[in-house]
Amino acid sequence: MRVSPGGIETLNLVLQHQSQQIQIEGSPAAAVELEMNAIAFGEVALALQVLKANDKLSVKGFLSQKNRYNMQPILHITQFKMLSES
Repeated sequence: MRVSPGGIETLNLVLQHQSQQIQIEGSPAAAVELEMNAIAFGEVALALQVLKANDKLSVKGFLSQKNRYNMQPILHITQFKMLSES
């Protein structure tokens, strides 16, 4: 957690995703795994800072480039919900 020069709480994190996706009906599912950089601000950042490494959650937000000089995607988290272990 850090505070921006404007006084806004900012949290950088890395999300890990794992799922099985069916591309064509009737075909076997493809395993999908990826890591994605994410960022949250303000109240969302404060709420996310208490998460543990393997907590599961669902997030909503938008993608943008990391900065004006780096086209790497980053997910801006605007909402999240904790998921129960099943």
